[in-house]
Formats: sequence, structure tokens, C-alpha cells
Amino acid sequence: MKEMHSTQDVDDALRQDTAILFKHSTRCPISAAARGQMERFLERQPDAPVYTVDVHDAARASAYLSEKTGVEHHSPQVIVTRGGQPEWHANHFDVRAEELERRVGGG
Repeated sequence: MKEMHSTQDVDDALRQDTAILFKHSTRCPISAAARGQMERFLERQPDAPVYTVDVHDAARASAYLSEKTGVEHHSPQVIVTRGGQPEWHANHFDVRAEELERRVGGG
């Protein structure tokens, strides 16, 4: 997972053909469960373009990501973009490795 700390990092991620953007909090047990799902996904898809942002430590980048994608902020949250546009997203306990694999063509 590549960490995003700035608005420039968000812009760089959104320039990718496909990006999997994971917003989370290190202070939240639901986020910890979602991070486990993301790690499980990456075990199966190690080359997947996953970017992560901590909603507290990089609050501006997190808010900017919501602005740029038009996806209402939640944490934890995963947003799949293609060509910089949101294609699918999931929040809280809906962040699941199997569904993410299905959405990005890996499962």
C-alpha cells in the first residue's frame, strides 16, 4: 500500500488508470478490520494499485479525496477509480477482500 499524505499524492493516484483508495483511521477498530481485508486482498493481488490515507494524520488529503471523487467521506472506506473517476466504493464492514477482487477483476 502506498501512503498518501498530501493533495498532490491524491492527484497522482487519481492519474492512474485504476486506483484502489483506502481511507482509514489507526484509532478505530472497524478500520483495523477493514485494513485486514485490504491486506488479505493484497496477498492475492500483490501488484494491485492500492493507495492509503489516514483520515487523522492526513486529514487534508482525506477531505481532498472526497472532494475530487465526489464520494461522501466515511472511514474506513475503499474507492475504486478508473481514469480518475469513481467506479465503486464501500464503507465500514462492507470493505471486503472478495468483493474488491470481484470489482477490480481479480476474483
